Amino acid sequence: MTGYSVRWGALHRQARVYDELTYNAEEVCVELRAAFDRDRNTLGQDVYGAELAKKLPGMEADIFDALMAHIDELERVASGLNVSARNYEGADQPPVTRG
Repeated sequence: MTGYSVRWGALHRQARVYDELTYNAEEVCVELRAAFDRDRNTLGQDVYGAELAKKLPGMEADIFDALMAHIDELERVASGLNVSARNYEGADQPPVTRG
């Protein structure tokens, strides 16, 4: 026999791991957003606080853009694993035809 075999159940299980990673990253986003919202006005009134206040919106945008790109990639991997698992499952268990 040539070729290879795939344990499609393992692919589904790994996809659930990525789903959990996605959930965790989304929770981090929520908590980080709350921290920024809570602490934004505590920068101080000195030169350093004023400078940080000017830069903070761009820094926040960069952070959340990176987090969202990470979450999107986790979702893409989970989806790809599930699609592959269904394809292999279908190949291993072809539909029954009635004649």
